[in-house]
Amino acid sequence: MKYESFPRRKTLCHAKKCRSQEASDYGLPTYRPRLYIIGFRSDVKHQHEFKFPLPIPLEYTLSDIFKGDCAREIGYTLRVGGRGSGIKDRRNWDEYEVDGQVRVITPEEAKKMMGFPDDYRFPVSDIQALKQLGNSVAVNPIRMTAEKILNVLNIRELAIQV
Repeated sequence: MKYESFPRRKTLCHAKKCRSQEASDYGLPTYRPRLYIIGFRSDVKHQHEFKFPLPIPLEYTLSDIFKGDCAREIGYTLRVGGRGSGIKDRRNWDEYEVDGQVRVITPEEAKKMMGFPDDYRFPVSDIQALKQLGNSVAVNPIRMTAEKILNVLNIRELAIQV
């Protein structure tokens, strides 16, 4: 197979910033670390003024989500594999100790952990919903980063709705 290179264009991307951000730094009780790479075309004014959002305190904990005393304040990163591996297993992500009992997270609880609105619905089975949540990004860091991008682009009048 032959690979072709594309000529570099001046206007593609001039200012780039990247940072690893955890959802727990943006109010959500899950670690969910992700690398965010932000780039602007070279003709975008004020592109160098972009700054990633500052961390904020947790808005709620796992105890709030589970409506009981959870042994952890911040939850594991949701993922696709390893479901049902057991609370003592290093691959565990779906079991928590709540009020002294082992409890498996539900899609509703996982949605809350990821910052999805209460009325957001997955039109699939619970297992598929958990898989989709395991492949998703947390809402708060995306929303807060998008707001910072819009500020640089001087599009303050647009409202971001999730």
